[in-house]
Amino acid sequence: AAPPITRSRSTVSRDLSVPPEGTPSPVRCLELRGLGGLPRELGVELASRLSRRVALPCRLGDELDDLTIPWMDERSQVDADRLLGLLEERELPPGTVLVGITTLDIGNPIFSFFFGLAHRGGRAALVSLARLDPVFYGLDADPALTLERAAREVLHEVGHVAGLGHCHDNACVMRFASAVELIDVRGASYCDGCAADLPGSFGCVARRAGVNRG
Repeated sequence: AAPPITRSRSTVSRDLSVPPEGTPSPVRCLELRGLGGLPRELGVELASRLSRRVALPCRLGDELDDLTIPWMDERSQVDADRLLGLLEERELPPGTVLVGITTLDIGNPIFSFFFGLAHRGGRAALVSLARLDPVFYGLDADPALTLERAAREVLHEVGHVAGLGHCHDNACVMRFASAVELIDVRGASYCDGCAADLPGSFGCVARRAGVNRG
């Protein structure tokens, strides 16, 4: 059976406290790849930010311009499920997680949007910058804020790939975020409980004790 899908979205999430079937593959490297015309400078800065958060090598590869973006006919959004499936099919060295980064808005026929998407215990993750950008909400551009939100969302989705579910610690990056403001307040690092469950390759330092995870 396929591992359960985890989503950061605007609707109620599935129960992610159940461990995935099988053991997730070791995560040894993050490879960021742009989708749909990601500006190179954004990808470079995002990879740099992630490299300062985890010990994993974080590299930016070339744009995946050979990948056909699966648009949904009924609305101007990319089908996140199908796009993640295409990322999962890519051949990569063992332990390398492919992280697709796009400025395009993503959703699926059921849910109105996602910030990110990943299979728990899978091989790839997908993150959209569209609704992480203050401009989407009619506010002034703030590239630093957009990049910080993107870094947190990548860590969240990669945490799912490494086998983590959602966390009840309000300050943990694995906390479920139903709105962009919750990404800002949920913290930029893994709590003690989540950090303990991550592979040593992440190089996470325990933040504090006494957390309530789910």
